[in-house]
Amino acid sequence: MIAPQGEETDGLRSELLAPALHLVAEAVRRLRRLEGALPWNAWLHNGRRWHIEVVPRLAILAGLELGAGIYVNSLPPEQAAAALRDA
Repeated sequence: MIAPQGEETDGLRSELLAPALHLVAEAVRRLRRLEGALPWNAWLHNGRRWHIEVVPRLAILAGLELGAGIYVNSLPPEQAAAALRDA
């Protein structure tokens, strides 16, 4: 997730949107270095606490994920973050 530190009135009109999109591009470059070409999705949640979510599609969704909306991490978040920082 990429988000400004404070509240703003509108993410689409924010001066921070362009720098945030550059961070999205950098995150995707790092993901590709680690995982190769892979599908991913990103979306902007707009409003006072706007943020951008980047979701790589690393695994095939199965019953738990599709049925309950619960996603199982195959890698501890700390380990994934460290790998992205090093990429």
